[in-house]
Amino acid sequence: MFISKTLLQNSWAELRRMLMLLGPRRKAYFVGLIGDSMVHGSISIALAFVFKSLLDFADKGDRSDFYQSIMIVSGTFLTIALISPIFSYIYMSVVKKTMVELRTRLYEHLGDLPARYFEERHSGDLISRTTSDVQTMEKVYVEHVKSVLTDIFTLIGSVVSMYILDWRFAIVLTLLGGAGIAANTAFAGPLRQTGEKLQGQMGRMTERLTDILAGLQVMKMFRLHSIVTGKYDEANERVADLTLEQGHRSGLLEAVNFLINFLSFGGILVIGILLYAQGILELGTLAAIVQLQMSVTMIFLQLGSVVSLMQSSLAGAARVFEVLEEPAEKERFASREEEAGLRSDAMLEFQDIGFAYEPDAPVLGGFELAVKPGQVAALVGASGSGKSTVFKLLLGFYETQRGAIGIAGKPMSAYTLAEIRSMIAYVPQDAYLFEGTIEDNIRLGKPDASQEELVDAAKAAFAHDFISELPEGYATMVGERGAKLSGGQRQRIAIARALLKNAPVLLLDEATSALDNESEYWVQQALQRLMQNRTVLVIAHRLTTVQDADMICVMERGKVVEQGNHTELLNRRGVYAGLYEYQFDRDKEYAAI
Repeated sequence: MFISKTLLQNSWAELRRMLMLLGPRRKAYFVGLIGDSMVHGSISIALAFVFKSLLDFADKGDRSDFYQSIMIVSGTFLTIALISPIFSYIYMSVVKKTMVELRTRLYEHLGDLPARYFEERHSGDLISRTTSDVQTMEKVYVEHVKSVLTDIFTLIGSVVSMYILDWRFAIVLTLLGGAGIAANTAFAGPLRQTGEKLQGQMGRMTERLTDILAGLQVMKMFRLHSIVTGKYDEANERVADLTLEQGHRSGLLEAVNFLINFLSFGGILVIGILLYAQGILELGTLAAIVQLQMSVTMIFLQLGSVVSLMQSSLAGAARVFEVLEEPAEKERFASREEEAGLRSDAMLEFQDIGFAYEPDAPVLGGFELAVKPGQVAALVGASGSGKSTVFKLLLGFYETQRGAIGIAGKPMSAYTLAEIRSMIAYVPQDAYLFEGTIEDNIRLGKPDASQEELVDAAKAAFAHDFISELPEGYATMVGERGAKLSGGQRQRIAIARALLKNAPVLLLDEATSALDNESEYWVQQALQRLMQNRTVLVIAHRLTTVQDADMICVMERGKVVEQGNHTELLNRRGVYAGLYEYQFDRDKEYAAI
């Protein structure tokens, strides 16, 4: 089956888009690439005329032919030695600069994408797209396009030279070349399909590997090695199968090219010898024609591999472009009529909020809450009641489908998302630390903070003492995700980061729920300092931690079903009182064990 029109259009569109990425350096790229391709493509043609001159000298004894061959060899290799490095440097420097810009653009774009994009995709697939797929794109610039151009120049030069030497052989070679092109285009479609499947499966294999690395402790704890690695082995076997399929198709294509070119070489050699024996063809001309034919043979033998690899690389490019084509997160949300009813005296306000991640599966339905400046409000309720979703909406990760949210007396639409997030500090249940030093991680709260401000924040978070006891102090590397520190130490560093940010609004996702008693004590002390003079919204998993909150909101199915302080809610003998008594009895049982 010949290459489809759609595949041809897609391949050309992807290649054209890749060339557009070169920007204003595109001219320099083509100057360097074409120059280098012409230089390398001229080698086989020059050798053909060298053989002609040498054999003519051997046959006729004319020394001018011998001197001519020396001049051709010397001129060709001198030109290559002087010019080729210059052309190579020109186009390679363009490619390297372009790839640096592409990686930077890709990483920056990932940072601009909305939260939904990452929640719907596996991180392993994104890692594969930003690493292996980008690497295959670079091969298009450096290897595949150069190979195609070199082959084109060699093919054109060989055919023109053969017409100059003997037009009869040139016609035969042209017809056989057309057969070779037809064979290669017939294989292009299946090779592209296999390449696309292979790149996608490589992404899934990276997903499995990411799961193994991220969940290694859980895997060992629950003896899940055979199950988890089995999924990786399954993906790996699929990659192997597709690689073999790709190799099989490429091998068939190379075999067809070899057959066509073998017949071409054998036919030209036999006919040429017969013509030489009859005195119709000179020995030097025959040698030149055979050399040119061998060059064309090599071109078609290589063409199958080039087509296969280019289709695979273009499939990788398509995956990268898919990421770049994803619309970035909005700078701000559009204003809506519901915002007109927001209160001016509330620091945080949620008015009749309706939201669903998926259609027909509402998470919040009529959620309402108003928190005045300096108040501490707690959200309690069973898992799935919508507590975390409230945080995500407030941070602008998602846009409400109904209702309005106000911050500092203004609607969300009055701020950019960057402004909203600058007003909020967040301490999660499991603090995430980036690879780097303790100082690097604290300074993320305020990159331009002085050393004195940084240390003051650490002291306020009760982190300075344990940091000072470390051999390298604030220069201590935390490891991946803060693995070199305990849970309590990570939490206190996260609190120091939030203190340094000094935002008026604080979001807490029960930052002590996974800590031992001693760590919990120090983290609680740090949180008390962090909460001073701030408006706080906290998700409470253990009700005993929010007894002093100004307001406790009990959530069920995306709504606030009870609201008041601890004493008021207990006296109502409603949902909150039931939850509190259940947790109190359970804690007594655990204490007795």
